[in-house]
Amino acid sequence: MSALCRVVIIGAGYAGVMAANRLAGNQRLSESISVTVLNPVADFVERIRLHVVAAGSRDSAAVPMWSLLHERADLVEGTASRIDPERRTVHVSGDRAPLDYDVLLYSVGSTQASSSIPAGAYGLKDSEDAHRLRARLSQLERGATVSIIGAGLTGIEVASEIAEKYPQLRVRLISRGVIAESLSGSGRHAITKRLSMIGVELVENTEVQRCDDSSVRTSGGDSLRSDCTIWTAGFSAPHLARDSGLPTDALGRLMVDESLSCPQYPDIFGAGDAIQASRTVAGHLRMSCATALPLGAHAADSIIARLEKRAPAPLSAGYMLRCISLGRKSGLIQIVRADDQPRRVFIRGRLAGLAKEQICRKTLSWIRGELRKNGSYSWPQGPRSVEAR
Repeated sequence: MSALCRVVIIGAGYAGVMAANRLAGNQRLSESISVTVLNPVADFVERIRLHVVAAGSRDSAAVPMWSLLHERADLVEGTASRIDPERRTVHVSGDRAPLDYDVLLYSVGSTQASSSIPAGAYGLKDSEDAHRLRARLSQLERGATVSIIGAGLTGIEVASEIAEKYPQLRVRLISRGVIAESLSGSGRHAITKRLSMIGVELVENTEVQRCDDSSVRTSGGDSLRSDCTIWTAGFSAPHLARDSGLPTDALGRLMVDESLSCPQYPDIFGAGDAIQASRTVAGHLRMSCATALPLGAHAADSIIARLEKRAPAPLSAGYMLRCISLGRKSGLIQIVRADDQPRRVFIRGRLAGLAKEQICRKTLSWIRGELRKNGSYSWPQGPRSVEAR
């Protein structure tokens, strides 16, 4: 290892920027490490805001990276094409020179693969998708039908936002199973009641077989009119780790241990949606910024421990609530246990909508907090025991 430890972070999402700030701001290591962040775009993208941008209620989900990233961390705009773990090198698409590392943090996040979005449907994986959908919605005539495929929390938020912003359109939410099935029974009832109140047509237990520019075909053989179809199902991990020969699970996520280090390559760590940690500590975790932030912070702590020749601590991360926006005027806060299982308690209505907005703002405050006071971010601890799932 060189005298100056070169830490390279792939991905500047919630996990990557949190980790970069925690590493670059560590006073004990300030003279002995360099931190480089590789990201496809120059701005930080608040993915939790993309549905609001798409509906036209917000102009942009981009935040200037300089306002979030520590001054001692360097940002390189580019896309990682391959990791060479033997030579400790990250190859970058285009004509950019490879990045050499001593320690690598893999935090590329999740995405909607273009191949998973049927032809004729709109995705919502990045700012480009959001603005493309925004343009299409603004062109629709009164009475046109918008179909949202996938009724997880993202689909619910998209349907709510569009129905509230465009009351002249017919909005349909199609679910392969029960809408909002991850919530409590009373929470689900509150969600469906609100969706129906703002005019969203709910179609449950229906699988979409294919779609085109004017219709959605279900597995039952029905053809439903659809002037704009939005695909909110099928988020997965990029294939970078798998294509680089790193150990991955069936979804292509980098396999890491309880401290978020890759056992086969101890100088590679992982954080965020694109990793699968040991089931003993992460069997309850889901893809979300509520998971990415603590994983980014813990990965940084594990890297610091390794550099200081201490044994990294095992991950412990849990949840307190799930926040769902239901347009700009309402929302629902589902209280959950540390293992993300819903409790009976929830908050709904305008108060919940305001709380959701405040929590969205807090995500950036927590990241910026590491600029002012290193190590300030803390998170709920995980359940005492996690069953492998």
